[in-house]
Amino acid sequence: MRKTVLIIAAIVAVSLALATWLGQALPQPGLLALGLATAAVCIAVFGVLKAGLLEFTPEVLAGDVIVPRPSRAGGDVKLLLPLQFSNSGSADGIVEWVALRLTIDGDIQRSVLLSPVAEVDMQRFIQAKRRLDDQNCIEPFTAFPLEGRRSLAKFVLFDLAEKPRNEPLRLRSGRWSFEVFVKSTANRSPKLERSFEHVVEKKHVDEFAADTPVYLINYQITLPSARREIAGAEWMPRATNSVRAGAAR
Repeated sequence: MRKTVLIIAAIVAVSLALATWLGQALPQPGLLALGLATAAVCIAVFGVLKAGLLEFTPEVLAGDVIVPRPSRAGGDVKLLLPLQFSNSGSADGIVEWVALRLTIDGDIQRSVLLSPVAEVDMQRFIQAKRRLDDQNCIEPFTAFPLEGRRSLAKFVLFDLAEKPRNEPLRLRSGRWSFEVFVKSTANRSPKLERSFEHVVEKKHVDEFAADTPVYLINYQITLPSARREIAGAEWMPRATNSVRAGAAR
């Protein structure tokens, strides 16, 4: 607060000094008013910049999707997303809600909304051979604080928001488009934070049918906090040399 007052006082002093100098060099009426107006403009600009620095500005980095092994044979598909939440502002805030919209093959008429049902403990998930159970799922997924200039990694499990009104989600070949929405204390309504796509191939469908987890990995982005959190654990397949070369281009 004291620093802000000193900066405003300095702006006013410089503006008045400039007006005085102009008055001596070019005597004209109204230069005092000009100096005060200049000071007011500078203070307003400073206030806007300072407010921007103090805002809560959450962002989400996403791009990877894991389809865990079903908890039972023939079980519905749930989607596990490693999400990195970051706050580029200096103010603390609350991430209240996150949701995922899925569109397959561009058919927006059949887009479905998925809501977060749990946060997954990845170490226990790996120990359970990548199958969801009561030991690795922390239910329910709730709002959480995000401090200024901080990042936080979470592994969020999504399921259909309105099951009675929607057909069960099944893994099938096609172009799967994902949109991540976030509601926080920084916005009154949900905001689209990230969108990305993956192509689900027949091999993925066969792997899931054989009770194997499916990994849809975007090697062109990194989730440093999320991946650092489980460093040393093989939660995702390694990129082949050809994939790395393609990402480098």
